[in-house]
Amino acid sequence: MNIAFIDSWVQSSVEGSGTAVAINGLQKTLQKRGIRITRLTPPQPWPRNLTARRLLFNLHLPAILSHLRYDLVVGFDIDGFLWSKRERRTPYLASIKGVLAEESRQERGAVQQLLWSLSRLEGINARNADGVITTSDYCREAIRQHYGVAEQRVRLVPEGIDLTRWRRIALETPRQSDGATILCVARQYPRKRIADLLRAMPLVRAAVPNAHAIIVGDGPEHASLRALAADLRLGEAVNLTGAIPDDDVVAQMYYRADVFCLPSIQEGFGIVFLEAMASGLPIVATTATAIPEVVPHRRAGLLVPPGDVGALAAALIELLRNPDQRAAYGAFGQAYVAAYDWERVADRFLDQIEPFMRASTARCAPFANS
Repeated sequence: MNIAFIDSWVQSSVEGSGTAVAINGLQKTLQKRGIRITRLTPPQPWPRNLTARRLLFNLHLPAILSHLRYDLVVGFDIDGFLWSKRERRTPYLASIKGVLAEESRQERGAVQQLLWSLSRLEGINARNADGVITTSDYCREAIRQHYGVAEQRVRLVPEGIDLTRWRRIALETPRQSDGATILCVARQYPRKRIADLLRAMPLVRAAVPNAHAIIVGDGPEHASLRALAADLRLGEAVNLTGAIPDDDVVAQMYYRADVFCLPSIQEGFGIVFLEAMASGLPIVATTATAIPEVVPHRRAGLLVPPGDVGALAAALIELLRNPDQRAAYGAFGQAYVAAYDWERVADRFLDQIEPFMRASTARCAPFANS
């Protein structure tokens, strides 16, 4: 089988966040099974502006694809929106990770306008594709609502995690914690609401004086988060590390923490929650969007109303004060996350694309026999 992935997004986990991690994970798992995956990406990092580079790449994409032959073409998010409108024998699927129309609702100013504009292209991609793949029921409903794609045309394939790698890191990194370390890992956009965690920390510290948060990641909100931490006089209670390019170093940090916290109000899925469960950490997050689909409340962690700083602090205090509860939630998460191992997710992906491959074979049969 020969599959093309159209992907103009950034390739590294540091800059590309969960989208890059997810595409890389699926590609590697399928390749291990002998499936040929061709990643069609911009040939060079030009123009420097990412959006301009993505649009230019998509402008030239139909000419590139018209000279190539694949059994299946998958375009991620906006990628392939011009190809989706072409007549083609090869089945074409749009893989929608985060639903840009939803993400734009959580932003503001120029970023909001940019995401809204790109969501128009994502909608074209979804409507004209033979089918759509997305990661959660929340995303499927958002695609129906914003892009007018019937629910039965949208198939679910969750994100995955390489549990073999996480088991290796666990063996290499004996758990070391002080019973008071909160870890947050995220690309720092407004919708991640990391400011809520900062505002919760004085309340947490009043109940657990040695509590401290390690916040890993960079992004548009990083400078304002540093300023907020200074305004709140959090000092050593918060460490905003910035981006850490070594994925293994980030993974090791999970084993040196006691609770994972991400108070995001918009998640199409949330790979970091799988990482937290794989490392045996209990989770504190919100009831927003796809998060309850990934994190079972009061089994893998505690979910609070989005934007409720008091409830967020109370959940963190509850877990920091109760090591047995942390251990129980962590053990549940480690068992639960097995369903998201990349091998199982790859099985799901192949199951979901099979009807399109079968239909393509039937369409092409007369040509094969002529």
